[in-house]
Amino acid sequence: MKICQVLAGTGKGGLEKHTFELANLLIKKGFDVSVIAHEELKVEFDKNINFIPLDLTKSRNNVFILYKLYKIFKINDFDIIHTQANKATSMVVRLKPFIDSKIISTLHNVKSNLKPFKKAHYVITVSDKIGKKLDIDYKKTIYNGINFQFNKNNKIDLYEKYNIRKNDFIICSVARFTKVKRFDVLIKSLKNLKNVHLILVGSGKEEKVLKELAINLDLINNITFTGVLDNIEAKKIVASSSLFVMTSDNEGFPYTFIESMFCNTPFLSTPISDIKEFIGEKYIVPFGEYNIFNEKIEYIKNNYSKVEYDFKKVFSEAEKKLTVENMVNETINLYKKIGRFKKFS
Repeated sequence: MKICQVLAGTGKGGLEKHTFELANLLIKKGFDVSVIAHEELKVEFDKNINFIPLDLTKSRNNVFILYKLYKIFKINDFDIIHTQANKATSMVVRLKPFIDSKIISTLHNVKSNLKPFKKAHYVITVSDKIGKKLDIDYKKTIYNGINFQFNKNNKIDLYEKYNIRKNDFIICSVARFTKVKRFDVLIKSLKNLKNVHLILVGSGKEEKVLKELAINLDLINNITFTGVLDNIEAKKIVASSSLFVMTSDNEGFPYTFIESMFCNTPFLSTPISDIKEFIGEKYIVPFGEYNIFNEKIEYIKNNYSKVEYDFKKVFSEAEKKLTVENMVNETINLYKKIGRFKKFS
């Protein structure tokens, strides 16, 4: 079966990570895999993958780029063209009348315009909550998974590394500093909490605003801004913290949640994606409610043995469902179901 992954972004976020891991495991399982993406992403893919460099960052209405895509599709005659996210999908489905390949599209996050996905032959959504926004029958939820290679025992002494008071309860969060992540809510939630220290991993446009907020609330000594760290160093912080807190207004199915589960770090979150189905209502906080985050963090700090007990089953369930192997196997089953040729069924 000839499979082509189409990726329009150039970042290194969850969308790209999903595509790297999916394509790299597909090739190891013996599939004929091609990837169409920006040249700078080539290093992320297995050397046995047929990498076709194409800059899709330009307008999705660019006729020249659409024609290049069409030529690639006609020459290679893929069985499955798998588009990742909105832009790649909107470009490829325009070519649907002119190609024989089946188009499968993954919806990673809720978008205002979902029409392109309705034109695909089948849609994968990364959570049930996202899938509910798409009013079609030809869809399936397949959760993101990770290839977790971090030793859970490889923790670090955060108190010594970041000069944190020894009796402080350490919480953390990892993400780009953008408005949608609502780190302002997280910082405000620390007000009047005693012996709680927050480690924020990342950077972005909101960094200056967030630091100013911390200063204005007299919380700057209760927060460590680490800047951008590589994935291993970020995992060490998550694994060594007592709690991961997510205050986002909008997410697909966040990799930081999956990594926290594999690090055995309890999680407190807004009701994004399908997080509530994993961790339960008790550890969910309504969007923007920093006062409730404040109360929940205080409760978790004072009842930590109970929290650890609650999360034992959560960690176990996550480790079964949220692996790359499981994600890829479910995707392969869908390829075989939708593919052009019955012999693959």
